[in-house]
Amino acid sequence: MKRSFGGQMTLTVCLIFLTLILLSTAAQLLYRRLAVDMMAEDVSDSAAAAAGMTEILGIDSAKGRQQLCIQLGYTALATGNDTVVCDENGKVLACSCGLQSCEHLGRQFDRAFLDSAGPEQPVFRDNLFLDCYGEKRMAAVARTGSGQARYVVSSCSAAPLTQRLREAVRMNVFVVLAVLLFAVPLVWIITQRQMKPIKQMTAAARRMAHGQMDVRVDADETDSAELNELALAFNNMSQALAKSEQKRQEFVANVSHELKTPMTTISGYMEGMLDGTIPPEQQPKYMEIIAGEVKRLSRLVRSMLEISRIQDQGVPPERKRSFDLCQTVGEVLLSFEQKINGKGLEVETELPDQGARTVADPDAITQVVYNLIDNAVKFCPEGGTLGLKIAQTKGGKYLVSVSNTGPTIPAEELPLVFDRFHKTDKSRSVDRDGWGLGLYIVKTIILSHEEDIYVTSRDGVTEFSFTMPKAGAPNL
Repeated sequence: MKRSFGGQMTLTVCLIFLTLILLSTAAQLLYRRLAVDMMAEDVSDSAAAAAGMTEILGIDSAKGRQQLCIQLGYTALATGNDTVVCDENGKVLACSCGLQSCEHLGRQFDRAFLDSAGPEQPVFRDNLFLDCYGEKRMAAVARTGSGQARYVVSSCSAAPLTQRLREAVRMNVFVVLAVLLFAVPLVWIITQRQMKPIKQMTAAARRMAHGQMDVRVDADETDSAELNELALAFNNMSQALAKSEQKRQEFVANVSHELKTPMTTISGYMEGMLDGTIPPEQQPKYMEIIAGEVKRLSRLVRSMLEISRIQDQGVPPERKRSFDLCQTVGEVLLSFEQKINGKGLEVETELPDQGARTVADPDAITQVVYNLIDNAVKFCPEGGTLGLKIAQTKGGKYLVSVSNTGPTIPAEELPLVFDRFHKTDKSRSVDRDGWGLGLYIVKTIILSHEEDIYVTSRDGVTEFSFTMPKAGAPNL
């Protein structure tokens, strides 16, 4: 988390710094270009004006040269641009500094620069005349139209521009530092605020890893919608894991409870036979009891393996085929004939005459019907009524119902009847051989077929109902 926070801070500061540097550089380049353009226009105008003045006053006579130098001097004072007049070879003949004391008289200017001047438009160059003026200057050259004095050069020092650019650089550095001093604490505060719920979730995840499933994070401590959604998702996950852990603990407790009785019975009888407490003539009787308990344990293991297989694999498509629900219900009902007659139960059936074809795993649905009828017969009192019904729903499905008369299941028990190992107190005393897995297997199979199952119990009648899809045509 610290590395993530530090990396985010470093990246943000670097981006801010790089953005400011790029903006500053672009501003300096733009300022220099504008300044150079203005100076170029200024010296070009001075060169053009001096060229015209040279043609008017002339430079061949001493008097004309003197007047020209005086006028160039006035122009230099007004514009700040120095001007020289050169002959066709580039030799300085007149200068705005003065006729007698000017150090530029007689100097030779670069012919390549002078020859670049057009007949009408002055030509501008920058960073010239380091050898003549001792500094780099901005200069423009223009041609005169007559006489031997052919070139007029106006120039100004580049030092003010350089100085202004240096000042601009210092100002940009100051602005960059000021922005960073303001932005870094602000980014740190904002980042810390955004990282707070993430840190909470990290701490909560560590606590969950140590078995504390009741941890939650506050989803209202940040203004970020994404982080709020993440916090809510984390809380939902934590709640789901807590429920899963609770179910796991209940499952382990129930399995331990259900295994305790048969294991205690087997262990007690075996120790009795080994230490002679149970006489040899009575040992076959107790061996039968032990064998029954072993079979019960074997049924429990098979049931749990079947549930695990269905939950993990679901119902493979190749196991689904078309079959008649009425035929399946009839065959299962016949297998309970002896138990039904033994309790004197009355059977009421309401099955479609044309049959009820569905597409599903026939073996799994047979087990569903078997478990529901077995449960109904088991808890139906002597002389009670067992009901079987298959009807069509408005949604184009079949509704299979198995009902029995008897004690009404309390309303608070109804949502729990499909849970693993769940038994009401009454059923525990009656159903000695039951594990409380039959209805859980039923629910698992029906849900694996993506269908619904529910139970109702009122006025002494308990009814289990589940839906099945209606087959479009027999699967021959």
